Amino acid sequence: MISLIKMNLKLLLRNKGFLFFLLAAPMLSAFILNIKMEHSVYTEDEDVPKVIELDDCTKKAVYFGDTSAYIVKVYDASGSGLSEYVLNQMAENSMFSVCRSDVSGMTSEEALAQAKKDAFDDRAGVLLYFKGDFEQAVLDGDWKRGIQIYAVSEDERQELFETELMDLLGQIRQAQSLAGEDSGAIIEMLETITKEMPEKNIVSLKDREGVALTERQINQRTQIGYAFAFITLGFLFCGVFVAHTVIEEQNNKVFTRMMLSKIRSLSYFLSKFVVAFLICVLQTLVLGGCLLAMKNLDLGISIVSFLFVIFLLGLIFSILSMLLGIMLGDVMSSNYAVFTIWSISALLSGLYFPLDDTTAALKNISYLMPQKWFLDVSERLLVGDKSAYSMLFYVTVAYLVVIVTVGSVGLKMKRQES
Repeated sequence: MISLIKMNLKLLLRNKGFLFFLLAAPMLSAFILNIKMEHSVYTEDEDVPKVIELDDCTKKAVYFGDTSAYIVKVYDASGSGLSEYVLNQMAENSMFSVCRSDVSGMTSEEALAQAKKDAFDDRAGVLLYFKGDFEQAVLDGDWKRGIQIYAVSEDERQELFETELMDLLGQIRQAQSLAGEDSGAIIEMLETITKEMPEKNIVSLKDREGVALTERQINQRTQIGYAFAFITLGFLFCGVFVAHTVIEEQNNKVFTRMMLSKIRSLSYFLSKFVVAFLICVLQTLVLGGCLLAMKNLDLGISIVSFLFVIFLLGLIFSILSMLLGIMLGDVMSSNYAVFTIWSISALLSGLYFPLDDTTAALKNISYLMPQKWFLDVSERLLVGDKSAYSMLFYVTVAYLVVIVTVGSVGLKMKRQES
């Protein structure tokens, strides 16, 4: 059997196509891992929503506002500091998109006429009119004297808008009791209170079996997924090259002559498994050499652990492609089948994009793909979860048992047919 292994390795190492996948896939994967990219989505302070200014009250707010939010069109005849404060606070709430038009001197009759026109011509959720004496009305405790609300839709967010407006006016009244009747002092008091409020932090929560990752770990996990995609392509085609040797030996009657000698069929196929195993070792060593040669590499996990994960993933795909190629018995058919398996499995396992927001059916299908499990193992390793190693062992054994069992049945059926 040792002579068979040596012979097969010599034949493969002389094959330029085999050498290409043996070297190119690990090098490309290492290159992907060394690229510094930001994959997580975040919002900067400059992206906080602000009041959208309209040049003219006749302009349609739907053309300028965020249509995914509840559009509030404002006729601001007050132009005071308090009206500015109320609108800015409301705009910071991502539920509302505030569009304000400066209409100094507009009377209540003119506002009503414009509101009737906008009710038909515009698609704002609510129209808000700040009268000229809005600031004084609020300071006097009679805000209804300075505000007119025109509900022009049946959107349920109308109630939320009115609640938000009442809360803001209530905060002004509370600040007034501390700062007096000066509107400037009231606004300073409100801004001071806002600054002293606890900062809001966004925390990602997972289910009981999930893993919560930081922004940095999300970036590392994404790049590991991309590396898995390229390295598995190399493992698959290297495995199919082993299958090509079996196909050629069968076509050239070499396999028949071997069976007539003292070599048993079990030893013959076992030698192919050993060759596939050694190819995985070689490809993993090439990847390890590339990673060690790179400076400032930030995987989030140790290189040894990462290479161990890669080796076991490659072993699954190498055995799979080898058995698939032998069963198909044709070089081109096995190449097409291997490429199809790679492209579909990488897509459905979440290597290119997360599947958290997809349907339950698609999520269940993803658990049939080996890359999905190895990506979950990588997430656990990123957070230092030692249970990842036992999970890695069970997943690898399970896939190898299924692949070898199904492959053995397929080979027996093929022999019977021939």
